[in-house]
Amino acid sequence: MKRSLLWLAVLSASATHADILINETDADNPSTDTAEFIELYDGGTGAQSLNGLSLVLFNGSNDSSYKAISLNGFQTNADGYFVVCGDASMVSNCDLDVSPDSNLIQNGADAVALYNRPANDFPNGSAVTTDGLVEAVVYDTNDGDDAGLLVLLNAGQPQLNEAMSGNKDQHSLQRCSGGARDTEGFIADLPTPGDANACGGNEPEPTLGACGDPATPISAIQGLITDIANDASPLNGQQVIVEAIVTTDLQGGTLANGDSSYQYSGFWLQQADNETDADPMTSEGVFVYNYSENVSVGDRVRLQATVGEYNNVTQLSSITDITVCSGDNALPAPIELTLPVTDLSEFEAVEGMLVESDQSLLISDLFGTGYGLGNYGQFAVSSRLHFQGTEIALPGSPEALAAEPNRVLDTLLIDDGVSASYPEYIPFPDASGFSADNPIRIGYSVPAFRGVMNAFRDNYTVIPSAVTIDPTRPRTLAPQVSEQANLVVVGMNVLNFFNGDGMGGGFPTSRGAPTQSALDMQTAKIVAALDAMDADVIGLMELENDGWGSESAIVELTEALNAVQAPGDEYSVINPDAAASGLGTDAIAVGLIYRADRVSPAGAARVLDSSNSPLDENNTPLFDDTRNRPALIQTFNVDGQEITFAVNHLKSKGSACNEPDEGADGQGNCNINRTRAAQALVEFLADDEQVMILGDLNAYSQEDPMQTFYSAGFTNLKYTNAATEAQPYSYSFSGLLGSLDHALATDDLLAQVVSVDAWHINSVEDSLVDYLTEANGQPYSSVDNYASPDAYRSSDHDPIVVGLMIEAPNVAPEQVADIPAMEITRRNETIDLDLSNYVNDADGDLLTYEALSLPQGMTLSAMGVLSGVAGRDLLNQLPASAVIEVSDGEARIQLVVDIHDERPAANFFSRVAEFFRSIFSWLFGR
Repeated sequence: MKRSLLWLAVLSASATHADILINETDADNPSTDTAEFIELYDGGTGAQSLNGLSLVLFNGSNDSSYKAISLNGFQTNADGYFVVCGDASMVSNCDLDVSPDSNLIQNGADAVALYNRPANDFPNGSAVTTDGLVEAVVYDTNDGDDAGLLVLLNAGQPQLNEAMSGNKDQHSLQRCSGGARDTEGFIADLPTPGDANACGGNEPEPTLGACGDPATPISAIQGLITDIANDASPLNGQQVIVEAIVTTDLQGGTLANGDSSYQYSGFWLQQADNETDADPMTSEGVFVYNYSENVSVGDRVRLQATVGEYNNVTQLSSITDITVCSGDNALPAPIELTLPVTDLSEFEAVEGMLVESDQSLLISDLFGTGYGLGNYGQFAVSSRLHFQGTEIALPGSPEALAAEPNRVLDTLLIDDGVSASYPEYIPFPDASGFSADNPIRIGYSVPAFRGVMNAFRDNYTVIPSAVTIDPTRPRTLAPQVSEQANLVVVGMNVLNFFNGDGMGGGFPTSRGAPTQSALDMQTAKIVAALDAMDADVIGLMELENDGWGSESAIVELTEALNAVQAPGDEYSVINPDAAASGLGTDAIAVGLIYRADRVSPAGAARVLDSSNSPLDENNTPLFDDTRNRPALIQTFNVDGQEITFAVNHLKSKGSACNEPDEGADGQGNCNINRTRAAQALVEFLADDEQVMILGDLNAYSQEDPMQTFYSAGFTNLKYTNAATEAQPYSYSFSGLLGSLDHALATDDLLAQVVSVDAWHINSVEDSLVDYLTEANGQPYSSVDNYASPDAYRSSDHDPIVVGLMIEAPNVAPEQVADIPAMEITRRNETIDLDLSNYVNDADGDLLTYEALSLPQGMTLSAMGVLSGVAGRDLLNQLPASAVIEVSDGEARIQLVVDIHDERPAANFFSRVAEFFRSIFSWLFGR
């Protein structure tokens, strides 16, 4: 940088980081003076506004001005320089080219002065004045001193001779030390416009001095932050003296669990509150890399060290001298952080400083590029959970494109306070430490934290002295399934379930568990998840593609699952082709298992692959089974209904398919390939009435393959009223959540869906709790012994769990016996007939009875009892019939009941007897 060590020490003592000095002048060139310039310097802060300042050139012949230059609208460059010249083609790094092109600056004795006044205050011929004077240089080229100009300098400061080194035409005057209006620190050397002065390194190194002596402000070391891509210290590589307060001491010590650690092998200093520059864009804190100094939090420390950069963090190292000035000082007040920020420079501007938040942030990620809970003991916090752009909006839309930039501005890392990778102890979510049964999950809340702001590569990191983590969105023992559901369907990616040779050997395989021990843990975790979901139909993805024999992966997994089922609840495997060795040629395949006591296959299984795919307009198969795993399709009979399930695993977004503009719109690689496969699937299933498409479709909910399904009449069940969450997701990738795993249904099946749940047992859990450990063959270096035989992190995708209320087709009531005629044998006789004895409803529906025609004097009860009294009105209608409608709420049948007069033929004596019987009945109510 453009200062010698002596210059740095003196300047730090006499000027703030924003002071603007005349750093170099060149008033005499060989022949015609076409390369003259004046250089200003802000001490290395960079990007300092020059508004309100003016350069005024004075001629010693009459001690009056001959030119005034306004600097309004300009600022120093990123390195702190601003060069004014007459001809930019002759002067490198010229920022302001003014007229004339030649002989811009008089040769002397003359002066260049910087004023905090408008240029129009100095018309040509203006007298020398110190009113508003900021800085000045008085110079000559072998001329005598000009007393009228020397008043511009501090008392005792010399007039400079550009020929002091004997080469006035080739040299410029360059400041190597001194503050405003000081000239004794200038030298003459080859010009360096906009670059470091040729001050050499022969000056004596600064000494530490006494506590309270001038020192370099930390803000000058950190510099003004205007561009995080250019955030290196302006004093990088220079030795500085700093005096500040120790805010955080992580030189090494004992962790909360009792382990010893090097921690960060250093400590942080921050300027006292009354010593800051009050500029919010310059940091007042800095990391000191040193693990052997006896300092404590609250100490005021004075040290001499070298400025450097490490992993994008400005730091001090190579301490040559240090002293503790005092102890138990009040710490600087922490800066309140609020997410999201409008620009990452807001984080950079507090690098090394104490910060705090009580915003109640959410844990939004556990593993991203360059960080991770298991890698570095770090997790990300945000003001909200963030979702893939194409999960929440159409590809290429402003909302979709804004998703990732919004996440970046809303993300901070929380660090464990240990810089080494693969920590053995992770102090989250509490001091007892991370474990399989004390997890930290995406969605947990962080109500408050306090700590020091650090940076880690491209991420900003808080190392907390205090942090609170609340287990909001905790683990659940089972998914949410409606109590109305009588059929449960699950789709689950089982993360490369490979079982070696099926007999305990054959490890490692091309994917999945590297050892039998690892497979045992993987199996236990998947079985725990599947058993808890208690499904009737299960679609599986990422099974080893090794067929359906007794040693196959799907059979081994099914047998393990059946071992924990109650009798009668066991699962059977759909085998599309007993003679085949698998589905397609990929290493992995889909599978389908079911409970035979609940559903039964209706016909043979079908497979969609390239050989039977619908064709495009060029007669090319839409379904490419060299990239997409063949789909497995089975129709089941469920309570008298036929429902078709199609299990799928479409091409991933990873490797490319060489498509036009591949991935440009945010849909990742192979979007066209997946979209064609989706079109093939809907055409292949066109004749099936009730269909559910299950699987890892490797497409977020608004992407083109999903739009293909929607256009064909399929509904994404996660976005229906039956869903258990408003914004679903099943996968986490680099801090963005989204659904790659789907269940889609046709309209008639949709009407029977009563619940849809993405059971968050995997996407929100850290990979530390998956089945792989150091002990069972994890193939990379780490500290990982967290696996437990539970459902959590049994895969990297969340399963989808669909509850349906399947109603069997209605069975109409039927007449089961002939209905006898109702016979009247005497006048005023009471008659009745229970019609329910002659009707049956096979599915147990409640029957209702309604009289369509009924002889006068007859009644029908709600329970189907037909009754009456053989009075004159009824007898006069005989013979008659009653017509009764019987309904189960959907279907109706009619019953006909005949009513006959079976009284004996009438004569005189019978008529008399009948008369007296009537009187008797009337008198006695019979």
